[in-house]
Amino acid sequence: MDIRNWSMDQILQLPDHLLSRRYVVSAALDLGADETAWDISELGLPDMAIVHEMFIFAGGAFGKSMRIRLALGDQLPTITAEMDRLEPLFMGLGYQGPEPRTIQVSVLSPFRMNRLRMFVPAQGRRLILEGVTAVGDIIGVIAGIVVSGVPTEVPDCLL
Repeated sequence: MDIRNWSMDQILQLPDHLLSRRYVVSAALDLGADETAWDISELGLPDMAIVHEMFIFAGGAFGKSMRIRLALGDQLPTITAEMDRLEPLFMGLGYQGPEPRTIQVSVLSPFRMNRLRMFVPAQGRRLILEGVTAVGDIIGVIAGIVVSGVPTEVPDCLL
């Protein structure tokens, strides 16, 4: 059955097994003390993507933390002002302030959101991760999302 004319709300109500193949898009950083750095995912998101899950894991000395921001873009930022102009991946997630908002990440406290089914008109852009450490903190972080494309057809017998 052709579902290209269905609304996004109708498509997102389909059972999981009828949505497209899922894959992980991630970015990772190893930061030294008092450092700001950026990474961009190797894989791009589909033009019309569905985000199913998001995870953030940090590693380093116990009690250390860092601030990160997640956005969508085509190029790796080299200064904070470039990151400020990018579209946030999750609107409103993080501390109050301009988008993309800051998320505090601590070692031994992974952050995970499951069962999202969030539509993102990504247009092939990639995940961008910005990390900022405090003086004396050395930490690594991996942030990723599980995505799939929006299906255009589903078998009649499965509906």
